[in-house]
Amino acid sequence: MITRIFIGFLLIASLLGLLYADEHFTGVAEKWLPMQKVPAGGILFAASALIILPLLALELSRMLRAINKDAPGFAWTLCVALNAFILGCAHSFQWVIITWLASNVLLLALLPSLIAALSKKWFAALTGLGYWVLITVWIGWLPSCWIDMRSTLPAWALAWAVLTVKSGDIGAYFTGVVLGKNRMAAWVSPKKSWEGLVGGILLSCVVGAALTIALEKPILVGVLFGALAAFIGMLGDLAESILKREAMAKDSGRILPGMGGVFDVMDSLLPTAPLALWLLAKSSTPIL
Repeated sequence: MITRIFIGFLLIASLLGLLYADEHFTGVAEKWLPMQKVPAGGILFAASALIILPLLALELSRMLRAINKDAPGFAWTLCVALNAFILGCAHSFQWVIITWLASNVLLLALLPSLIAALSKKWFAALTGLGYWVLITVWIGWLPSCWIDMRSTLPAWALAWAVLTVKSGDIGAYFTGVVLGKNRMAAWVSPKKSWEGLVGGILLSCVVGAALTIALEKPILVGVLFGALAAFIGMLGDLAESILKREAMAKDSGRILPGMGGVFDVMDSLLPTAPLALWLLAKSSTPIL
């Protein structure tokens, strides 16, 4: 537990440091950039593309290959995820040429499925297409929604939105430890309980309401975001648990002592990203 708390504080400090750097360097002139300046979210994009996405691709490819030895390897997984991520962020950064290149590379990744279909190998074609969709959406497009949020919201609001989502995990964990009796899905995750879900929703609603008050939005928006974030985050956790169970792995990786892998930390943040973008950012006034 002590190790888990220590690593948690390090992750929070890292996130705050990235957000501070992103806000500090936003608007700084760089002649080699398409917008001639560092856009809001630019630092977060670089950190995600260079660190987070490769780690997610490595962990996901390992789990998929543990389930099926013919599943995509790390290089293909990272290529698909990175190009989907670039496409998801492109409109925020006004990347015309890069968008064109990324979309073409993403389409080229479909060639193995197309060749299998032309050869009437339907199972291989559908399996390859399924992997392509899974990787494109799960670790490509979903993370890009957080970068898209930063183009509209200030850095502190993004940090608060992340805290709202993770509050669902924290509330569910501690409520489940103290009051959890009725198991939710014991065959996937034995420790999850309905009492824990309620505790997670309540805490997430409180944190979400405080965020929307600070953003001068209706408090009901924050309560709705908190409730949905806790529930959808739990579904994301269960989805990863199913994958780990099939791969016979306790954690997605070992890079974070006491927590597992990067996927284990981001399992709730990934599926809640579109919700956060829709409820918190799209109705806001751009900050730059």
